[in-house]
Amino acid sequence: MSEMRVANDLLADPVRLRARFGQDGYLLFRDVLAADAVRGVGEELVRILASQGLVSGGGPVPTWIGGELTESGERDLQELFNEQALWEGLVAAPAVAGFFAQVAGGPVGFIPLARYRVMPPGGATQAHQDALLNPGFAMTTAWIPLMGIDEELGGLAVAVGSHHWGCMAPESLPPLAGLWRSVAYGVGDVVLMHEALVHTGLANRSGSGLRLSVDVRYQDPSAPAAVVGPIVAAEAGSVRIAAADGSVVELAVDDSTLLRASTGARVARSEVAASELVAGRRVIASRRGGVAVMVKPL
Repeated sequence: MSEMRVANDLLADPVRLRARFGQDGYLLFRDVLAADAVRGVGEELVRILASQGLVSGGGPVPTWIGGELTESGERDLQELFNEQALWEGLVAAPAVAGFFAQVAGGPVGFIPLARYRVMPPGGATQAHQDALLNPGFAMTTAWIPLMGIDEELGGLAVAVGSHHWGCMAPESLPPLAGLWRSVAYGVGDVVLMHEALVHTGLANRSGSGLRLSVDVRYQDPSAPAAVVGPIVAAEAGSVRIAAADGSVVELAVDDSTLLRASTGARVARSEVAASELVAGRRVIASRRGGVAVMVKPL
């Protein structure tokens, strides 16, 4: 597999930086995030995992002792991690926020679609595009390794230029041979990805080590801002959400709207009343004009 191109030399040249991103669909930066802040997030995840009896030992690579990580077990871990507001604290750190503002040309708004990646030995992530199940945000994904990740531990791989294809289901993706790029990662590195870029988490071939990373996502400032808050009312044709500024945003729901359950499954408009999308449930919604593009529980 070929190596990713490093983009640090383009930080002082925003025109070339945007051109590289537009061409390749990703940007790899080395040692640009505050290493202590990043490492602290990883250490807190390890502490939580140890309290659950899933890891043992210290050192740079924690030892996984938790057996197979099921879908429900992984979901429970995400909830435990989210209670600590770790990624929120990381992107708010002045040095980290400053880096993202430099790349984007101004302060960016992160949306609550972050995900902690806990990859035990033998685990991997299916090749996919983030925008497929999260349409309408015009977002950039920032993949952040929370530890040193070598070839055996795996890490992120991207299919260079694949964002030009549009979005499609994973089983419909064309052949990707020759497009994959990856590297070994260090604490302080970050990869920015176009929302339609095909990417994957490579297999963890370490035998006993655990791989830890986190994905955070920010919107293009020119896109309609995401609506985040509890549902006031939801029905087949509309959803009303109490926004953070105190207003109530009403969005139409039509056949183009992606209504999702917390598992990621699609919810039919006719089944909204029997779903998780009920009054009081906190959600995030993207929009196009007054129509909801996606509504997803948080």
